[in-house]
Amino acid sequence: MAALTQSTRLAVRAGMAGEGRAIASLWRELWEAHEAWGGYPGSRDPQVYALLADRLDDDARVRSGQPILGRHVHLVADAGGVVCGQVEGWFEQHGADAQPSFTCDVRSLIVTERARRLGAGRALLSTLAGAARKLSQGEPCVLAAEVLERNPARAFYARVGYAPVAWNARIAAAAGASIRSSELTARPALSRDALALAHLDAMLAARRRAWGDARFSRPRTLDATFVASIAAQLAGDSLGSFREPPMLVAVDEGGTVRGAASFAVHALEPPFLPMRRALLGRFALDPTCAAAPGLAALVALGCKLALSRGAAQVELTDLPPPGTELHEALIATGAQPWSHVVTKVV
Repeated sequence: MAALTQSTRLAVRAGMAGEGRAIASLWRELWEAHEAWGGYPGSRDPQVYALLADRLDDDARVRSGQPILGRHVHLVADAGGVVCGQVEGWFEQHGADAQPSFTCDVRSLIVTERARRLGAGRALLSTLAGAARKLSQGEPCVLAAEVLERNPARAFYARVGYAPVAWNARIAAAAGASIRSSELTARPALSRDALALAHLDAMLAARRRAWGDARFSRPRTLDATFVASIAAQLAGDSLGSFREPPMLVAVDEGGTVRGAASFAVHALEPPFLPMRRALLGRFALDPTCAAAPGLAALVALGCKLALSRGAAQVELTDLPPPGTELHEALIATGAQPWSHVVTKVV
């Protein structure tokens, strides 16, 4: 099978059947490093990685030497016939406007220490960029990677042209659930909140653009169709529903919506240890109000919901940079900086 990228000592290509064990060992190294940097713990069970190796071999047989399968890209770095690195990419198309954003999420980038000196990391990302451009049919595509704050790869991403556009923090759900807000209260969003949410969504889109995050669409026109789509999505959602409320709102004493955030919980799958992951993000606030009261109310409710769904930690995602009012108000709730998203347009 021909390599997609090749030098005298290094080749980047699709994985082959029989290499699953070597690739799975790279994953194990990656998850153990992530845990040391404050990430979610990975399994130590050899059987988990044996099953992963089998799945990787089956996947390679299906791909038949092609790195792209549907919207998933999987590449390995080969030094002298030995697998020494790998990366995944998940291709997405965000937004509903006439010019949607094409994004490729960079995941599971890992290179052995020896291969780093050969430029394997740079070669993997460069080849992934080419695959993403193929999927976007030549249109600009944003490569995006989430990097833990304690991950030394932050410097590597900067060297290869990635820049931070969004920041994430994390808070213990039990601690966050005890936060009190004296001015605002939070509740699940209802269909009657659709117009207010449409206005807040426009503010969020403008904020993302202002900080260079090109993964999402420009602010949408506040027309009846947009508002109706939000109302339809929220219809029937309540705190007592069997599914998580997709949006939370902070309201004042008169019931006026002053802020909003999205909420989700999902299960982590092997090779992570089984646990629940909660995310509270897409924060948007009425600019006429101070940030702290609304954020405190939203974080408290999000943490209570997370606890009720079995999640011990809550990630506060899609934040503007440190030093901004919104970011500092969330840190004031007791959250700790956890990761940031870096992007590069190709």
